Amino acid sequence: MTTGRGPLIALHLFLVWATMTPILSMLGFALVLAAWDGGAADTVPVLALGVPLAIGLLTLTGLPVADLCPMCGSASQRWGWAVLVFVLGTPGLLAGLAAYDQHVSLGSAGTRVALTGVPYVVAAALFVPSRPVRLGALASLVAAVVYAATAVPAIGS
Repeated sequence: MTTGRGPLIALHLFLVWATMTPILSMLGFALVLAAWDGGAADTVPVLALGVPLAIGLLTLTGLPVADLCPMCGSASQRWGWAVLVFVLGTPGLLAGLAAYDQHVSLGSAGTRVALTGVPYVVAAALFVPSRPVRLGALASLVAAVVYAATAVPAIGS
């Protein structure tokens, strides 16, 4: 990693986490309220508004690294990058929800809220032009999969 890029990469990944954690927590809460009040059909407007808002705010996190990350160079590239990060991070979030549903220990309520943005940070790290950062993202992904794979069968016993 070239001198000076490390803090910028760390800021970028922190901004992804700091953006996605509250947005997705609020989106999840809104989905629960909508489903509780009117059933699954009432969640469609929440998703129709919430997902583009999340992607739009995620696009802004690419501004500080516009000259560092090749996919964040222009507004249209940042939009595409944000869509990719959202699409790649969402299965991680859903896997975390599935693990929690299977009573896998994910810590306290505050820890679970903080973990909400982590899949998106991992997805964003895959696009950072730094081999150590990408390897770290892959290592954390493998560690999460191994933890989930070993924790879930142990609970059923």
